[in-house]
Amino acid sequence: VSTQSTGNLVDGLSKVHMWSFNGQAAPTFTASFLKSDIYNRTVAAGKLVPYKHLDKFDPPLTKLEKARVMFWDDEPDNNNIAPWHLNTIGVTICNESPIYIDVDRNTLEYQRKFIAKSSDYERFVKEAFSASHFARHPSGDSINYKFVIPMDGGLLSGIKKPAYHIYRYTESEEGEVQAKFVGKLPIEGMDIRGIHSLGATENYAILPRFALYFELSDPVEIGTGAKIGPHKDTFFDVVSLSDGTRTQFKFPAHNGMHIINSFERKNEAGQTEVVVDYPTIDTLEGIPNKNIFELLNRETLADPTYSYRENFPHYTKFTIRRFVLNMKTGEGTQYDYPRMWSPDEIEVEFPYINDAYRGLPYCHAYFQTWNHDAHNAMGLLKVDMCRETSIGWERVNKFPVEPVFAGRPGATDEDDGVILAPVFDADTGKTDLYVWNAKDLEVIAIVSTPVVVPYSLHGTWIAEE
Repeated sequence: VSTQSTGNLVDGLSKVHMWSFNGQAAPTFTASFLKSDIYNRTVAAGKLVPYKHLDKFDPPLTKLEKARVMFWDDEPDNNNIAPWHLNTIGVTICNESPIYIDVDRNTLEYQRKFIAKSSDYERFVKEAFSASHFARHPSGDSINYKFVIPMDGGLLSGIKKPAYHIYRYTESEEGEVQAKFVGKLPIEGMDIRGIHSLGATENYAILPRFALYFELSDPVEIGTGAKIGPHKDTFFDVVSLSDGTRTQFKFPAHNGMHIINSFERKNEAGQTEVVVDYPTIDTLEGIPNKNIFELLNRETLADPTYSYRENFPHYTKFTIRRFVLNMKTGEGTQYDYPRMWSPDEIEVEFPYINDAYRGLPYCHAYFQTWNHDAHNAMGLLKVDMCRETSIGWERVNKFPVEPVFAGRPGATDEDDGVILAPVFDADTGKTDLYVWNAKDLEVIAIVSTPVVVPYSLHGTWIAEE
């Protein structure tokens, strides 16, 4: 039994859970640890091996262990995973790097690990970070970025500065995932922001840079330098998918992690506007200057005496914000939606919409809510972004996670479908998959699950081809 451990929610070994519905028989459930390099080496060693992490190991890593991670084991293929429908071969498991793992969509068995070949790839260049969440283009293609670092100072590679390179991902007839270069955003002074998700519309990719930034104080324990800076302005860089031209929009400091949606529209003057919606922390004024991932420590989450209002009040009040980017004038405006929920001081995050409306005008969004100072009570919220109304679902001692929308085949209404999410029942100690009517959040089915599903972050719905 390993004596090494990590107590942070996003640093543990990754596990994938899957519920399958075929319309004829009872639903089936499958679960499997992700056969990442970190997992395989851990199993072989019989103990948790050192790797890049967002918080701390117990006991702490030695200098020799850190050196090994930096120079021999630099393959971050485990942290903070999210599933995505990137290709037809399987389900692609993504993390904060360009390394992806495909698993079989029926058995979750490991299929392959790969880095999508970049159309602009150069030697002597390191492709470091990517968003955990791809953006879905209305065509079905996927959009993401790679943080590119020249290792030769540009002498041979021709790349002189670190930059965000944006790619459009497609699948070849042979099933290979290809990354076509779209455009780039050079970085001045190593201002590295935590870009966890991004947007896409018919004609543009949108790269948001919120106030979450990284000080590279420790290249292995990277979370120690993860801060939210009220001095960090927010930038949206809108990159043309046709010619790579870039328009930058600047806003005051905000912080958002998971995009709701982005789309194009015409204003009254006939000018093209790009609209980007995010749930954000209400205000960053006075936010603590510390590792934000401490909030996801097991000890913090389980401590009934820990008060967010006292230690991290900013995570008790969220605002849904709409950023409107005028592509003609280059000016950006911001609209703050009213808080359409009660109580007022809750975290509203992990949004999901009807996949058919990604990158297009939409109205309905679904969220998980989290009342940190009420024993981390969780619920669901449906927001009508057009009418500015909402409905919610919560039950005592029942903890749902990120809601996933599945549309009814042949549906014409945007919210004609169901919401699915695993729900942990603190009274029974069991997990069930709940199915809600997406229109009114009434529970229409509960699917028993044979194992306890621990708190998980991200999910997706993949319909049969």
